Amino acid sequence: MPLDNKFSLKAIACLTVVILSACLNTSPSSIAIEKDGLVDVAAITQNFDSSIGNSVLVRNDVIAKIGERGLILDKDRIFSGETILVISTSKIPSIFSSDQTPEVLVSGRVERFISRDLEPKYGLNLDSSLYNQYEGKPVIIATSLIFSPDPEDLTRNPEMYYGEQLAIKGEIEDIKSYGLFELDEEQVFGGEDLLVVQLNPRIELENEQTAIVYGVLRPFIFVELERDYDLGWDLSIQKQIEAEYSQKPVFVAEKIQILK
Repeated sequence: MPLDNKFSLKAIACLTVVILSACLNTSPSSIAIEKDGLVDVAAITQNFDSSIGNSVLVRNDVIAKIGERGLILDKDRIFSGETILVISTSKIPSIFSSDQTPEVLVSGRVERFISRDLEPKYGLNLDSSLYNQYEGKPVIIATSLIFSPDPEDLTRNPEMYYGEQLAIKGEIEDIKSYGLFELDEEQVFGGEDLLVVQLNPRIELENEQTAIVYGVLRPFIFVELERDYDLGWDLSIQKQIEAEYSQKPVFVAEKIQILK
């Protein structure tokens, strides 16, 4: 998703409260969990009572920032339902644009927003004037927030994302040797696939698996990648990959979460 030029990626990167800790831990409930393991915002808002207390993993657009700790996630476009409040257990120092906003990956716990109960429970001190309208409504208490653009965003405007910690969702394709594969946006008219290099120790992957890949985007400059990550590629592989991907972005995967 394109971002307005005034959008500070350095500020967005500060969204990360607990980097690379967004593991799904969902207790049994009637929440409609998609086959890929992510929970729709609509599934929470429409099944609120049975969702309370569950740990969830949600990925959606941010449409507003409230105070120092609050975000509003958009409702799902395909489904009915409502937007949902997210409260971070740490301050969010990001500045959000109301017209072009980022997607974030949120890991947290669903609660009923009753400020007098949640503030002592999570060590919060919320401005009642900002949150009164959300009393009694669903909220996700976030333990992890990380910026989550689409693969196409990174291949289209890589300079905006170089050096940032990100969580990218896509479909694994074209698995190569030495931990290389491509990540596709899963859309018919998606853009160029994103090259990913998996660091050691590597996990076994299969084509067409859906995954969230956590890591950092860098330009494909082999000498720098080898220096920083000890890739261990032999000369023939190095020349082959350099010929195909030189001057393109590469996403260095620090963690891969296969979604069911």
